[in-house]
Parts: sequence; structure tokens; C-alpha cells
Amino acid sequence: MQSYERHAKVLELLAVERRVFTNQLARMFDVSRETVRRDLLEMEQEGVLVRVHGGATAVERDIAPEPAFSERLVAHAGKKAAIGALAATLIPRGSTVFIDAGTTTCAFARALARAGDFRIITNSIEIARLTGPAQTCDTLLLGGRPHADVPATYGEMTLSEIDRFLADYAVISPVGLHADRGATDYALHEAEVARAMMRRSRDCIMLCHSEKIGTESRVSICRLDEIGHLVTDEAAERSLRLPRGEIHYAPVRPGA
Repeated sequence: MQSYERHAKVLELLAVERRVFTNQLARMFDVSRETVRRDLLEMEQEGVLVRVHGGATAVERDIAPEPAFSERLVAHAGKKAAIGALAATLIPRGSTVFIDAGTTTCAFARALARAGDFRIITNSIEIARLTGPAQTCDTLLLGGRPHADVPATYGEMTLSEIDRFLADYAVISPVGLHADRGATDYALHEAEVARAMMRRSRDCIMLCHSEKIGTESRVSICRLDEIGHLVTDEAAERSLRLPRGEIHYAPVRPGA
């Protein structure tokens, strides 16, 4: 079992039990206690748990769940369209692109389909619906278990299918992007897919409208130094810096 798989299982346990124990995890994963301690240290540095004597506890944060997907499709639509259009210009024709499930990535997928000549690999049923009929792109929908709240596939089958490919770019839309915690998601299964897509890509492009900048959610996706490009709108504050990447600000039409 890889370290990222152990981390995901630890988060699942913490979501239910609120505390885990080093000996318990060592037996479960069939690894040494030193390996478990190393895992917990890495996860504490990501801000997703707190180490205590003999194990770790969940981080208590007052973080509200995301609105329904249908509500998010219409919220900030102008900003998302501008971000999607600008992000599409960053990707050379003929590239293979992982796209995760989100409303901003839907706007990006529309722009990519208009430009044409891309291979799209996504877990988003909505993105596959938008780009699949287009003759300009080759779209692959990843298998897995459909989710009730978001029209997308998740789970072990989705993650294993991601591992079959190597993409040029992973295009990810997190719930929040914070200077200290990096990119985060509200749901573990969404963060797992985003992380898997990033691992199997040469570069990562994050799409965040300005209201997401400076916010954080429950589950870590990645650090800021793992992001190659951030595309946001011109209303975003300019204090955020990417250690190894570039930030692009999309102009938005008045009233959008």
C-alpha cells in the first residue's frame, strides 16, 4: 500500500472515530510503527490531523459543506467562464488532460472543446456529456461508482483507472486555496481523485475563482509548490504566491 493510500484510510477513520492509534494503524496496514509515525507527521504538516501521544486526532474546524452542484453551476458563472477560457489557452493542442469534477472545470471543458484537438480523461459525467459529442476532442469517462451529490465517478475503480494513464496536465478545481494549507476539498473521495490525477500528470493547473482564494476546507489535495499554474479572476487578491508556479488573472466582463 502506497503512503497516499494509507493517508486516505487514516482520514476515513478519523471522520468516523475522531481518533486513531499508532499500533492500530500499524496492524491494519502491515507496516512498522515508525512508518505510521512518519505518515502521521506528514499529515500533521498538511494540517489534516493533530498528533497526540499514541496516535492522532481529527482537526476540529467549523467548515460548512459545499452548496449543491446545481447551485454551484450558476454561482459566479461569469468568473468561471473567464477562468476556463484563459486556462484553455495554456494547454498546447494534442495534449492529454485529466479534468476533475467541478463547476469551474465544466467551464474549462467547454472552452477546451471549442478549441479542439485534445484528449480528455475525466471522472465528471457532466464534462463527458459536454465534450463527448464534440468531434474536436477524444473524451474518456473514468469508470467507478456514481456519487449522489455530484455527477461524477469515485472510488477504488476510478483511482485504479487513473493509474493506467499518463497525462500532460491535471486540471483541478478545489474548494479552497490557502497560503498555508494549499489546495483543499470538502470530501475525501474528491481529494483522492484530484491527488491521483496530479500524480499521473506532468503538470498541474488549479482553477479557483477569487472567493476561493484564502479559504480552506477539510481534506488536503496538495501544497502550493506542487501547482504549476493557478488561474483565477482579476478580483483575486494579489498577495498569494506559488513557490514554483505562475498565477494567471482572467479579465471578467462587468456584471458577470
